[in-house]
Amino acid sequence: MPDKIEKAIEVMLPGSIQSMLASINPLSGTGAWVGGWRGASALVSPKIWSRLVWPGMKAMGLALIETDNIATFHLDQCWDRDIERFLEIPEKKSIINTDGMTDLRNARKILGDHVAIMGDVPAPLLATGTTQEVKDYVTKLIDDIGPKGLFITAGCDAPANTKFENMVAMFEAANDWK
Repeated sequence: MPDKIEKAIEVMLPGSIQSMLASINPLSGTGAWVGGWRGASALVSPKIWSRLVWPGMKAMGLALIETDNIATFHLDQCWDRDIERFLEIPEKKSIINTDGMTDLRNARKILGDHVAIMGDVPAPLLATGTTQEVKDYVTKLIDDIGPKGLFITAGCDAPANTKFENMVAMFEAANDWK
């Protein structure tokens, strides 16, 4: 019943945007997360995603930008199919934070420097990889898509079993890059 869902979103979205904006510390100037957690384009049909997911995400991002905040789109899962939709967001006003499943090299080709990219050191690598594997991954990622507009972080979150030395290796590799 997409019509009913759409009507519910129309009723709920303004309040959700108000709550989001009210939760931002006006002194921080940082912005807020806009979730794509369970609405990832890989999890929903294109027709439903375009009708019921993207409009709300876009509206939340635009509300942040219009109030001089940064929209950080938290993108779990694979966003390859719809990555170009972030070109609809004003240039250099947002960040996409991916979790290792989106092809960041392709995203950079499509988006250029329109958005900043946050991530995307995969959780399994941080938990089970060697420090050299982490350093190699970070160096290659920066070589391929950065360094401009790139925040090196764990993809989504670092898992609880992340090796401390791998977090250090991620930091060192980013700082030591060329």
